Amino acid sequence: MTEPTHSHEVYRILITAGEPDHLRVLLAIAVPLARAWHGRITALYVGSRDVLQTWFLIPPEMQDVVDAPVVIEEANVSQAILHYARQHRPNLLMVHWKGRPSRGRYLLGRTLDPLIQYAPFDVAVVRVNEPAEVFAQRMAQHPRVLVPAGGGPNASLALQIALGLTDTPVTVLRVAPSHLGPTAISAQREILQTHLGPYAGEERVRPKVALARSIARGIHHEAAEHDVVIIGATRESFVDRLLFGNLPQTLAATLPQALIIARRHDPAAVALLRQARWRILNALTQLSEEERIAIYRQVRRGARTSTDFYVMAAISFALAALGLLLNSATVIIGAMVVGPLMSALLGIGMGVVQGDPWLLRVALRTLVLGIVTGIVVSGAMGLLIPQNALTNEMLSRCSPTLLDLAVAAVAGAAAAYAAAHKAIASDLIGIAIAVAIEPSLATFGLASVMGYPRQALGALLLFATNLIAIIAAVVVMLLWMGFHPSLGEQTRARTFHRGILGVVGLLVGVGLILGLLTASTIRTNTLRQEVHAILQEEVPSLGPDAQLADWEIARADGPTLNLSIAVETTGDIAMERLTALQERLTRRLGRPVSLSFKAIPITRLAPLPIPTPTRQGP
Repeated sequence: MTEPTHSHEVYRILITAGEPDHLRVLLAIAVPLARAWHGRITALYVGSRDVLQTWFLIPPEMQDVVDAPVVIEEANVSQAILHYARQHRPNLLMVHWKGRPSRGRYLLGRTLDPLIQYAPFDVAVVRVNEPAEVFAQRMAQHPRVLVPAGGGPNASLALQIALGLTDTPVTVLRVAPSHLGPTAISAQREILQTHLGPYAGEERVRPKVALARSIARGIHHEAAEHDVVIIGATRESFVDRLLFGNLPQTLAATLPQALIIARRHDPAAVALLRQARWRILNALTQLSEEERIAIYRQVRRGARTSTDFYVMAAISFALAALGLLLNSATVIIGAMVVGPLMSALLGIGMGVVQGDPWLLRVALRTLVLGIVTGIVVSGAMGLLIPQNALTNEMLSRCSPTLLDLAVAAVAGAAAAYAAAHKAIASDLIGIAIAVAIEPSLATFGLASVMGYPRQALGALLLFATNLIAIIAAVVVMLLWMGFHPSLGEQTRARTFHRGILGVVGLLVGVGLILGLLTASTIRTNTLRQEVHAILQEEVPSLGPDAQLADWEIARADGPTLNLSIAVETTGDIAMERLTALQERLTRRLGRPVSLSFKAIPITRLAPLPIPTPTRQGP
């Protein structure tokens, strides 16, 4: 079974060529497919019509399945191709790709990416690493084809193309972990037979299970005996920002054999979701390769420690500690402005995104040294300046919530964006003010030496929240702007994936902790509002002149609610009324209430009339 099922009377293949080598490569694949499937081929070029007189010509031996070439004079190549394809509705779009994945936010290029995302038909992307003439001769001599199979409609399309491309047997490969035993290998063979579906009985289909440490390694080993590898597009990865998923891009970057990546047209709902995600990923201004290199070098320089770094770190933490002790927001803001830790956080994010272990180590070392400097300096300030009570500025940094995580994430994204654009790089000062990195760590140092361990842990949690959220936001923003490692380099790919997993793990962990604390804070605030409303209603029952002056929840962790209230009154309050108040509070709150009561005697004077001035005689 080699011919695909379709609703058209004639199977239509559209190939788009931008230069002579592209045309030769695509015709070498499309012609045998059209002959096997009884189809027709249309070759399309967007640009000047002069190419019809030079290289955009169909060889006579192929004109039995190839129609007259089409040239469209249009500036926007991708839109012109999509417009033509929607009018003529081909079954398969075949495009040529040079196989260079690291091109900013674009995987295949500024022209091909929109085609892949918006094409309402099957797509095959061809990457060839040898001269077009050599490849064409290879394809004419019954090429040996390998199809890695993982199941799904894309794998089925890959096998269809393979069977139409050659008359020789096609190897369908499933790679299993090398530690599996004989029983597990048999199970893998059964799984492969299930994936083959209607092709299980095809004589030219040769299923094979190979053992390897990774899928890519297994494919590489088996591909050495084949001429062409055809793989179905895997599930898309948002993190890696790849149009075809991790495995196809890795193979495109490392596999020496010709590679064809096949993807069926998705259902309407799935296609709309993918296109929406692609629009979001490409919403930012495209950075050129030169700009990305300049930004990368700038971040590398900023991530290193130096004498200036230590001096500015010490000054910023000393200012932060003084501002906290003086309860002065102005001084604290000054500490945020001169703080140097944001550069280290940008370096960590860039190290993760670029898969650069050297930059990651240097930035982490800078961050750790900055943290140690901050704790030492703030702790020393707390010992030199005697103060027993925590100020309001310090207390405000001891109870972090999910809102703090959100603020840090937004500020981290803004920091990455500002660092990538020189025109707004000065806005990093405002971003540093928005996220209290230095003051929260300084609060930890001060509270630790002042004997407030619970508040110190709260401040440390806020500091960790800011760090993790900023790094995560920097990673996302840099990916969004087109930074990513070359996945063909194993060290960088490993560093990238481990870094992403580490950041996500830390973010989830701190998010869970903050979620629990936020839920506790919400419950406490709800309880306080309820208690306040009830006290406002019930205290007047103590006497006609009784008014609530102050109240506090002494402890609400257990089943009993311990309330301390102060009431202003002009007379004595009988114990029976206090007991009745306690009973009503217990009934309305639905839990035992322990009451601590303080009466504040006051004297209220009635207003006096304004005295009438007396007239004096002459």
